[in-house]
Amino acid sequence: MDYDTWFKNLPIEERKKVEEIRSLVQGDKTIWEKGSKRVLEAKIGGGKVVAVNVKSFSMFRRSVAAMMQYAHDNGILAPRVLGCWDVGLQRTVMEPHNTVMVTDRVPGQSLDKIWHSLNALQKENIEVQLRQQIRKMRELTQPYIGRIGNEMTSDVFDCTGFKRDMGPFASEELFDAWSLEKIKCPISRAFWEGCLPSMRENKEPPRFVLTHGNLVADNIMVQDGQITGIVGWSCSAFLPEYMEYAMATVIHRKRMQEWWLPVLERVLEPAGYFRCKYVSAACVRTPK
Repeated sequence: MDYDTWFKNLPIEERKKVEEIRSLVQGDKTIWEKGSKRVLEAKIGGGKVVAVNVKSFSMFRRSVAAMMQYAHDNGILAPRVLGCWDVGLQRTVMEPHNTVMVTDRVPGQSLDKIWHSLNALQKENIEVQLRQQIRKMRELTQPYIGRIGNEMTSDVFDCTGFKRDMGPFASEELFDAWSLEKIKCPISRAFWEGCLPSMRENKEPPRFVLTHGNLVADNIMVQDGQITGIVGWSCSAFLPEYMEYAMATVIHRKRMQEWWLPVLERVLEPAGYFRCKYVSAACVRTPK
């Protein structure tokens, strides 16, 4: 089915919405762009400024929008989600190949752009605010590992850049058993298999916390010394408490600015030494 046929088969109201979203994506201003992923600033009815997140259909997970909205509804400084739509942005391709998520436009600048212009007191204040946000996230829990509604989430151990999924998991034991299979060396796998039982928290009932998963400075928005929003929720899930720290200091370490990593190490609750070593062993990385 080509785009025109797909479009004509839509209900009238849905057609209007798709055309409205298509016009937004023609975009007033590009905020961020990487490959097929873009974030645009646009205006909708009444002059309201919004952020328009565009990703290829195969790369977008609607569960990310659900996680953002859950966080927003529960007092986290995540953007409010206004809607998600599948749209065709080129009439020469098969039916919709892009998904558009429209959210509130978070005011301010990303922290990586202004950090070095802040004085010591301002930096300390940002740390305090971020620590408060992390503490609130730790209070938001689910009895499973996955995304809201017991949905699968992105594979947190995959550092190759490919979009793979995992879960959901009903227990930390099942999560560990799944990740253990990523360790290909038989000797290493046998070693960690023996260590894992003593490393688990084994809370009853199971308690997995809201985890952002990608707290790079680029994803922290600031205006007038105040954190105005935390964006970039594509790695988010309900995970064991140690994972936020492990994702920052092990899995995504190469993405972290050198000056930002020590801040996160102060703000986040540390994971155990052996748990971090296990996460490193289980990571799937791009071959050198």
